[in-house]
Amino acid sequence: MKVAIEDLSQRLKACGPDTLPKIILINGAEPLLMEEALDAARTIIKEHGFAERLKYQVETGFDWSSLTGVGQAMSLFSEKRILELRVPKSLGTSGTKAIVEYCNYLPQDDILIILMPLLDKRQRNAKWFKTLDAIAWVADGYEISKAQFPRWVKQRFQSRALRLEAGVADTLSEKTEGNVLAAAQEIDKLQVLAQEGAVTLELLEQSLADQARFDVYALTDAALLGDFNRVLRIKSRLQSEGVEPVILIWSLVKEIRTLAAISASEQMGQQRGLLFKEHRIWSKREPIVSAALQRLSADQCASALEHAANLDQTVKGQRYSDVGDVWYQIEQLCARLCLVPVCSTKVSA
Repeated sequence: MKVAIEDLSQRLKACGPDTLPKIILINGAEPLLMEEALDAARTIIKEHGFAERLKYQVETGFDWSSLTGVGQAMSLFSEKRILELRVPKSLGTSGTKAIVEYCNYLPQDDILIILMPLLDKRQRNAKWFKTLDAIAWVADGYEISKAQFPRWVKQRFQSRALRLEAGVADTLSEKTEGNVLAAAQEIDKLQVLAQEGAVTLELLEQSLADQARFDVYALTDAALLGDFNRVLRIKSRLQSEGVEPVILIWSLVKEIRTLAAISASEQMGQQRGLLFKEHRIWSKREPIVSAALQRLSADQCASALEHAANLDQTVKGQRYSDVGDVWYQIEQLCARLCLVPVCSTKVSA
């Protein structure tokens, strides 16, 4: 049975001792939300007499028989046990066989909780998952997108019974953009600071540290998506943190080179899907690259690549050119990708 990760605790509370699931698979893209779901599930299950807890961490050389044989081992402290299995990556061949075996011979007095990264389509179509899905609760915690993030922040505030001044949730969403852990920590801090549960913009500004998840790749993605305002914000952050411009230029050159190659091949009639595979574009990044290809022509991609290559060679000292401020040139290159007009500065020799 499929359960949204945020609904898992409520569904478990509605269970009686005889209707609790024998297996719960918590999989997700946000570690904080997975841990919170596990903590809540553990607390509720303990109320039904599952006092003993056995923990398993899958590592290289993990002995799967320690899990499959647990049903035959006598409990040291109680008749009911919670078994927690943490899988950092994938189950592997031995793991999938062990899970199928465990499902076929379920211990009567144990509940198995499995924590895994978010399962992909291939994993969900595998034999082990179908066997497990037939008897287990599967709690899915999908990645919180940029568009969904403000709503999640508001719901998080509401779960803490906090009253918000207009603009508080949107401001926090902007400042902690995409960083679930940072937003959650900030809300917990505000819960302590807020008088009578009221959170004002002034209180938020006093409390807030800009912990947005910005890095070199985030700027590159923003440029490919055509979001120039986001480009400027990330660029300012990276510049203030002392990031070397050459690293950022390297990232932009790499992405623009791929973009130009795909665009030129598409112009010759090749299929985008096959080109993505050839250039190893991950499925998660396909929408980002597609957005740039939709916006930019093959000639514009080629022109941007020449611009980027000249800037890269100049910064590395391989050619002489008076490009002026390097950070401005990075901004200008990104503006070109976003199709935003800016004042031109000659970059050719």
